[in-house]
Formats: sequence, C-alpha cells, structure tokens
Amino acid sequence: MLITLRRLSCLVLPMLFCGCGDGRPSMVPVTGTVTLNGEPLAGAQVGFEPQDIEGYARPSSATTDESGTFMVGTFGASDGIPEGTYRVTVQKSEIVGKIPDDYNSEEPAANSKPLRTKLIVPSMYGDPESSGLTATVTSDGLLPETIELEGDPEFQTGGANPNDP
Repeated sequence: MLITLRRLSCLVLPMLFCGCGDGRPSMVPVTGTVTLNGEPLAGAQVGFEPQDIEGYARPSSATTDESGTFMVGTFGASDGIPEGTYRVTVQKSEIVGKIPDDYNSEEPAANSKPLRTKLIVPSMYGDPESSGLTATVTSDGLLPETIELEGDPEFQTGGANPNDP
C-alpha cells in the first residue's frame, strides 16, 4: 500500500506544479504613436484586427494620450498583443454643440433633434476594410511605430449614441 501511494504521489505532485495555462498566446508589449496631418492625435481610439494569426482572432485596442502615444491592450488595459500582422483602425469624434437635456440614446427615433458629430479623423480610417493601415508586431514591438494619418474633419448628423460617429 505504501509503494502504491508513493507511485501515485510521484504522478500527481508534478501535475499540481505544472498548471494548465490560461490558453492565451504570448503577448508583446506594444506602444506607438498616432499623428494627424503631422501633429500628435490625443484621445483617439486605435483598433488592431489580427490577420492570418493561426488560432487567434481577438481584436485589441488602445487610446492615445496627449502626446498621441498609446499602449495596446487585449485582455487588460496595456497587456500587449501577439506577434503577427494586423489591420489598424483609428477613430476620434466629438459632438458639435450641446447634447439636449432630454436626449435619449436608447431610442434615437424619439429625439426631436438629431445630434451633429464632427469626425476628427476621416471616416475611412475607422473601417478596417478602407483604412489602408496595417501594422506588424514582432518581439521588438510595433512596425511602423508611428501611424500617420492625413485628412480633414468630416461632419455627420444623427446617431443613437453621442459617442458614435
């Protein structure tokens, strides 16, 4: 009986220390910068859509700070992203004028007055199909390190949510 317990403990104890892992791919800390017309772009949402990364399809995102710099997060705020190629999107918009006190974001049709939105970043950059932006993540980080955008603001009227472009 003692020999059987020893054999069993030799099999079970190593499994306790191995762990099963969390199933997540290895992450690379990624920082970068976004510019619009050569100037740092603060407060923009940057999205990363994986392309041809085997077994991985989770998008990642970041928000630029006052200097246009961002740190990408996938499972947490700035935990990085796996190595590979990504289609990139960039969005930033703001409400033009004042949001009415009675504005209803749950039922936009119930609003008597639509919202007017200014797209700081041209709308083409907000769609992975039309942005034309790609980035590669290597063990060294993001290539290119700076995402350079060009264009003028656009205006839209409508939208169910004052934060939607």
